[in-house]
Amino acid sequence: MKKILLFVAALMTAMCAMAQEKFYVYMNDGTTKEYAVAECDSLSLVAPPAPAPTTGEAKTKDGTLVKWVQLWENGPKFAEYNVGATSVGEYGGYYCWGMTIDKDPDAAYYKGEEDIQGGEHDTAKNLWGSNWQMATKADFDALIANCDVAWKSETDGYGVAGNLYIGKGDYSGNSVFFPAAGYYDVEVDEAGRFGYYWSTTFYGGISVYDLYFYSGYQLMNYGRRDNGYSVRAILNERK
Repeated sequence: MKKILLFVAALMTAMCAMAQEKFYVYMNDGTTKEYAVAECDSLSLVAPPAPAPTTGEAKTKDGTLVKWVQLWENGPKFAEYNVGATSVGEYGGYYCWGMTIDKDPDAAYYKGEEDIQGGEHDTAKNLWGSNWQMATKADFDALIANCDVAWKSETDGYGVAGNLYIGKGDYSGNSVFFPAAGYYDVEVDEAGRFGYYWSTTFYGGISVYDLYFYSGYQLMNYGRRDNGYSVRAILNERK
């Protein structure tokens, strides 16, 4: 970029020296600007802004730094691992919808019918602090639509089986792993084979939309909110 700017600067200087009355600059938006020769000395070149980062870190309320990853342009920034976990290869907690107690023996859950993202019943926000929130159904729909997905067995480097979501195009170097943690109902079931991730979006009755997957298959499903499912946080950028 520096070499390009130096070349353009040299070119403009030469143009100013050669021009007798005026010269023209062609802008990125297709327009043309006319300058008098006397204005040459006042012109300056500004480098384009650096692209926004697609990975970073944010703190939880206890000060832990959690990496976030963006998988498509303007997409949500997913935490690297599950709420209740401390690393990518851990299952994390099993939370009833809108609750914060792992493996709640009394199956307590929030009985409201509104979207809970960022509110007082958002599990990610309550456990990790205001930098974080749960994903909506729309966030998970976009995850499915905008990413390549690869099923990983427990021997593929993460220690547990699950789905690896991989960005495309400019984001192809970014990926986020979702363990197939199963679900909790009296005991943990289907761990290593199925993934269930709560969204914040109410479906109806006792059910809420969730991201559901197993090897070679994924969709937005809906599950009973008194079951204990995984929670994956996204960065809260609306604070």
